[in-house]
Amino acid sequence: MRLLNGFVNDKQGNITIMFAFMFAMVLLFTGGAVDFSRRNAVRADLIDSLDAAGLAMAQLDESNPAIMRSMTAAERTAYLKDYGRKFFHENFTHENEIKNFSLEFVVNEQKISPVATGEIKTLFLAAAERLLGNPGGFQTLSMSATTEITRRGSGPIELALVLDVTGSMDRYINGDRKIDSLKTAVDALLDALYGDDANATSEYVKTSVVPFAAYVNSGAAVYDDATPAWKSDWSDTNALSYYHGAHFVHVDSTGAIDLNTKVNHFDLYNSISSESWDGCNMELPYPLDEIDVDVGSTPTNSLINSYSTMPTGASGSVVTNAFNSAPNLKLSVATLSSSTNTRFVPQFAPDDPDCNSSNECEWSSRTYYQGGVPYTGKWFHNPSYDGYDGYDNSYVSDVQYTYRRNAGFSKYFPVLNYASKVMHQHIGYYRDEECSPEYQSDSALATWLGDRGVNECRDDEYNFRQAYVGWYDSGSKTYTGKFDMSNNIGSDKGPNLNCPAAPIFFGSEDKAKIHDFVHSLTPDGNTNSAEGMMWGWRVLSPEAPFESKFGYNDRQWQKAVVLMTDGFNTISWRDTPWGTELGPYGYGREERMGEGVNTSSEMRDEFDNKLVRICSRMKAKGILVYTITFGLDDNDPDESATKDIFRACASDDEEPYYFDAPDGDDLKDAFADIAADLVQLHVSK
Repeated sequence: MRLLNGFVNDKQGNITIMFAFMFAMVLLFTGGAVDFSRRNAVRADLIDSLDAAGLAMAQLDESNPAIMRSMTAAERTAYLKDYGRKFFHENFTHENEIKNFSLEFVVNEQKISPVATGEIKTLFLAAAERLLGNPGGFQTLSMSATTEITRRGSGPIELALVLDVTGSMDRYINGDRKIDSLKTAVDALLDALYGDDANATSEYVKTSVVPFAAYVNSGAAVYDDATPAWKSDWSDTNALSYYHGAHFVHVDSTGAIDLNTKVNHFDLYNSISSESWDGCNMELPYPLDEIDVDVGSTPTNSLINSYSTMPTGASGSVVTNAFNSAPNLKLSVATLSSSTNTRFVPQFAPDDPDCNSSNECEWSSRTYYQGGVPYTGKWFHNPSYDGYDGYDNSYVSDVQYTYRRNAGFSKYFPVLNYASKVMHQHIGYYRDEECSPEYQSDSALATWLGDRGVNECRDDEYNFRQAYVGWYDSGSKTYTGKFDMSNNIGSDKGPNLNCPAAPIFFGSEDKAKIHDFVHSLTPDGNTNSAEGMMWGWRVLSPEAPFESKFGYNDRQWQKAVVLMTDGFNTISWRDTPWGTELGPYGYGREERMGEGVNTSSEMRDEFDNKLVRICSRMKAKGILVYTITFGLDDNDPDESATKDIFRACASDDEEPYYFDAPDGDDLKDAFADIAADLVQLHVSK
């Protein structure tokens, strides 16, 4: 104890210890500042060198030198990484100051991300730690850096402009008509891509325009010289696709119903002397309607079953929900895996029933004579008597074949009489006196009728009437007894109902012709951005239809799409047994969008989710996706939700990928910024 007390009371020892401690602290703070400054300087050089290496890799990849052209994707990536390492080491000047250094490059179709980690050796901090008796505590300072190079088409660009031309584009914002603001905005993009010369052309910028409303007019697609860009081989000309003729019943030349023969929509158009197919197609059966599938190919089971699988790299709550909410398949995989289902069925909107009085539709009890044989009963009915009044596409007056004194009656009545006997046999349990007095067993026809909402003999006659198209003449490949009669087909009625007048404008290098096409667009119809985007993908795809000359892995060409809308997706409810208006996915009752999707609200939600899934698959193929919402209100729940959908659809949820344009000036800026982004390569992080 005396020795300890003596040591404590020794003033000379305390002064020495105090001095050493103070010196270590001064060295720790002042020297530490020097060490951290050195670290920051080294890290700044590290980031600059990473940026330079990443840019060099992207530029090498886009220049596509001869040595790389025959490489596989894996070989190409390895070659780029080796090139990046060499480029980095040539530029980084502080390598001897770092230990445990690691350099990696994450390479995908859209981005190159250099990543480096290491430790810098300290000078003053290490000395201070030794004085404090803790060697190794501050011998090194760790550091890491990550940059991101967004790969761009500093080389050639293949671009699809998917433009909303719905009726709301005829409205005004700040005194400017929205469709006119769109045209001005596209002009700004064309100036940036092709230059200021109004007549400029460029073999390095190929632009397609996809106007969309409820449908996309793909079948009338044209090149910029006005020649057809759609091939007949892409259409289901032989009526083999599952949904071809689904709304109609084939009656042969003897008046017999034949459910094994599909009604060919092209034959229906041939039956109408005043009308031809305008070019709109029905969609492929789900999920082929949202997958890049080659026309005429046989979809594999694995491709079909991947309908709810998120692509690698896809993320975000909206995207996750879209895939998790993907409806179950309505058709079996065995049915879908047929090449017949990868060809397109031309739109043919049915003629709606239109009985208005007993002088037009014989719905009273009456005896009819066919071939000298009397038939007594009630066969005909007015849909409004059942509370249905949503039929709005009546373009053939039914009285021409439903009234006994008119020519078409002799064809329709015997067909209806057979159907009535089948209904009496299978489903005519209510008001049997209004059925044919006879019975006919035909379970296939009974099922067919039931699928279309028929559950009573007379009361649902108009459902059968809508499906009736006349008798088939195999010689002329036309139907007689309905569509060959007089009609009132016009812009608001007919088999081409809601088909946009403007077709797809495909693959132009001519600025003036693109300008003229865009400036010819007129607004009309409802919004279906999922359908628009799917055709935007198809014009960029190397697969048929359209067969782009440039593959997804062709690094010389950057594929990009701009999707613009001014409204949320819609499909109208209809007070009919079908439940909705007709669209590219059929009627709601059919559940073509997937099992359980059969109301207008469910279909609208599925439009949104389908759009997100389409965008995600496009991005996985290396396509840059830019989206623009125009004139939408955050206070409107539907419009606010549309913004979320378009953010999730874009390659990133902020500019320069997603733009919200409140007015025409903002829309012009958005298109100009997208063009500027397309023609440059830059460090994005």
